[in-house]
Amino acid sequence: MADLNTTEGLKSHISHALTLAKADLAVKHQKANFVRIIMRFPQIHSVFQRLRSIHSRCDVNNDGHVDQEELVKVMTELFGEGMRGEGRDPVRPSVVARTLSLSAVNDTNDDNEGGEKKGGLDVKEFIVMCAIGFILAEEDKDVSTFGGMLASGDDEYRRAMTDVVTAYLSFDREGKGYFTAEEFNGFMTASKRADAARSLFTEDRWKELDVNGDGTVQFEEFVYAFSQWVDDGGSDEEDEDDTPKRSANPLTQRILLALQLSKSILSANKKDVNFTRIIMRFPKIHKVFDRIRSIHAHHDNNKNGRIEISELTPALNEIMNVGVEHGIDADQVENMFMLSDLEHEGIEAGLDVKEFIVFCAVGFVLAEAAKKSTMGGDISENDKEYRAAMMDIVAAYLTFDRQGKGYFTADEMHMTVSESKGKDAASLLTPDRWSELDHDHSGRVDFEEFVYAFSSWVNAGDDDDE
Repeated sequence: MADLNTTEGLKSHISHALTLAKADLAVKHQKANFVRIIMRFPQIHSVFQRLRSIHSRCDVNNDGHVDQEELVKVMTELFGEGMRGEGRDPVRPSVVARTLSLSAVNDTNDDNEGGEKKGGLDVKEFIVMCAIGFILAEEDKDVSTFGGMLASGDDEYRRAMTDVVTAYLSFDREGKGYFTAEEFNGFMTASKRADAARSLFTEDRWKELDVNGDGTVQFEEFVYAFSQWVDDGGSDEEDEDDTPKRSANPLTQRILLALQLSKSILSANKKDVNFTRIIMRFPKIHKVFDRIRSIHAHHDNNKNGRIEISELTPALNEIMNVGVEHGIDADQVENMFMLSDLEHEGIEAGLDVKEFIVFCAVGFVLAEAAKKSTMGGDISENDKEYRAAMMDIVAAYLTFDRQGKGYFTADEMHMTVSESKGKDAASLLTPDRWSELDHDHSGRVDFEEFVYAFSSWVNAGDDDDE
């Protein structure tokens, strides 16, 4: 095979990988059907949101682009100094550089004077890079790539990237690495749902696909446009009511990254995430929760059971033993408040004690993701207890959200219970618990909802022992 260190060699490997993917579909008696992929846009959108959060974490200088140095730094955080997939060779910097170059689909930026390209990849190009890395790792079991390593143990990510490849092969039916306008139009004629296809694949769609205007669409150009189509169609259901949208909160992506990092750390340390073990630590977690409750009561100046937003910063600083000069800024406090306000009472009403526990857990995972200490000065025993309890919360959450995707479903919860070897977990995680977890009745439980319910479970578990 050609050398991955050259552009032509990389393209040759991509074309070969697409041929293998086409053959795999044939073996499974499946056809590349774009209309079916459209039905999975919400699931693909969820994975793309996770990639956006990683892009945001990579973008150290906040210019909207990620360069090789920024990427390698985050790869080291996620996968360790060796930067290799399990059983694979280490990542080669030259391959990273070549993949970055090929993924820079939009090689000019209209916002820049003279139309010059900013250094690095924008978020859509970053998704392109992950897709290229995924198929290269699928083609060669020895190659380590960023997009390939993300697929390790993450079935949802793997399914989404497989969907991307399948969607592409709906047009490039030979798997040759590109398709033409004629093939694009031929897809609509051949589709069993031609009307649905024509309504989606308009002339404007072709212009979005053929980024460089050469009359053909390469795999990387397709993924670039596809990421936007998924974004446009993957989250329509979020607009059905007037409640504050969690997805619109700027901290949501950072929490998602924190969960990904925690998952990587637990995996690197070979720690089995086990809810039964967490139950055994309920008394110690309860002790920390009691401390949080005491501080909540202390800062509840009007004694109405809620603390207002102006009281949150000094309360959190007291819990984490942080001096005022090292505290969090007002905008972040407000965004943390909105995530923790599960009852949607609003800023003026403040947070009750369970929501305040959520607020503290959110603050903890954000500090972990930012690689900032939540402690000031010497670490006391209280600080160690607090950190251990918060890590237990994250570990407990990840027993259900095993991919660290930012939510889990009822099926995933029931799977965890069925696989649990301990009677304590089965007796605690009854079907009724789901109604406690799914606070907004969306069918999915995010991190904040989990902490809100978990705080009650810990309290009940400890009281039973007494």
